Amino acid sequence: MSEHASNRGLRARAAPVAAAVAVLCGATLLHLARQRGVPVWNSLWAEDGRVFLSDAIRDFPGALLDQNGGYIHVVPRLVGGVVAALPVADAAAGMAVIASAVIALIGGFVYVASAEVLRSKSTRLALAASVVLVPIPGSELLANATNLHFFMLFACFWALVWQSDTRFALSSRAIVALTTALSDPLSGLFLPLALVAPVVRRSRRGGVVTAVFVAGLVVQYAIISGGGPPERNWGFREVAVPVIFSLRVGGGLLVGDRFLGDAWSAFGHAFAFGALLVVAGVIASLMRRSTRRTVAFAVIALSYAGLFFAVQMFGRGTGGLDPDLHGFRLNGARYVLLPFLMVTTVVLALVDAPPDRLHDPVLRWSRRAALLWIAALLAVNYSLTTDRSRGPRWDRELAHARGECAAPGRQEAKVLVAPSPPRVWFATIPCNRIRVVPDARPRPSPR
Repeated sequence: MSEHASNRGLRARAAPVAAAVAVLCGATLLHLARQRGVPVWNSLWAEDGRVFLSDAIRDFPGALLDQNGGYIHVVPRLVGGVVAALPVADAAAGMAVIASAVIALIGGFVYVASAEVLRSKSTRLALAASVVLVPIPGSELLANATNLHFFMLFACFWALVWQSDTRFALSSRAIVALTTALSDPLSGLFLPLALVAPVVRRSRRGGVVTAVFVAGLVVQYAIISGGGPPERNWGFREVAVPVIFSLRVGGGLLVGDRFLGDAWSAFGHAFAFGALLVVAGVIASLMRRSTRRTVAFAVIALSYAGLFFAVQMFGRGTGGLDPDLHGFRLNGARYVLLPFLMVTTVVLALVDAPPDRLHDPVLRWSRRAALLWIAALLAVNYSLTTDRSRGPRWDRELAHARGECAAPGRQEAKVLVAPSPPRVWFATIPCNRIRVVPDARPRPSPR
């Protein structure tokens, strides 16, 4: 083979990789730029500062498998470990950039992994964009490591549904399945899917992913079994569950977070249940024109949407999300994320007609309408104001902490992080990481 031909082959192989990297970088930047007010790269979110950064600075290896909220969070711990190696002044930017990059990677993984279900590149792109630019971020889903595991649950679903056994597919699926199991014990709800899917698809090598997933769950449950069960921080009302689901999932799919409060204030339950009926009606009508395989997939995805939402509401409590008791709030968006993405997946799967049904004008126009609607939903809800938009700003709080550390004998300082107030969150940073080290280099003497 000539040198020219070899170089041409190398460029041909490098081009897709370069394109993928460019897309992932663009998706990361798009996610980073969503918040108005104080930018996400100059503020730390809650546990990002109080738990994951503080613990990583104190003892990263020793804290890797520590519990927070009753279970272990390996991925946020790893992000905290990387950020802890940076100068403290860059901690907020490091946490936001890495978290956004992970979300972009999850979106890219979903795009690739969903190809067996969503044949059209446009529908897969719409689903991946819904992950990166999720229109229901509430106050807690933008560019933070704390809530990455809620995005990872969706990726784990696709890692178990996707049954490709190429080297790339197996490695990426195994990484997603393992890290999700080590970051969220509720991923155990996917265990039936992990056990049945390889058998149904007759994929022997796919059993590797199942084995890795089960191993991660064993480690997760072995560690958390030593402590008591997580405490419910909010009261629970059974009747609130369908209201919250209808409003936040059905209503979120129709208008997104930006207009959700206005719609609730104007129409209340009529909007919430009406939105769910509209979405359910669209899904039911599309099912009548879909293949049995697509309908079966839709039923599985919808079942998981309802199951995860019910389990999470029961474990957390409905307080704070219940519009009947507390008024409309965008609290708890993390618990709405997976059901929302599952329902979005179902709609896209049902409008993604197989080749032998492309002649059906209803399916053809339904797909166009669905893609346009999702594009409009993401665009309208792209730029948002959240609780984190008010700050506090990391650079200013760090300057304040630097002044505190100037006091003789001071060992550490508490740096205020978002959202504050009303609840006050701090990152605990050793003063030897905060103090400005005097410049010891010799200075030229004046002439």
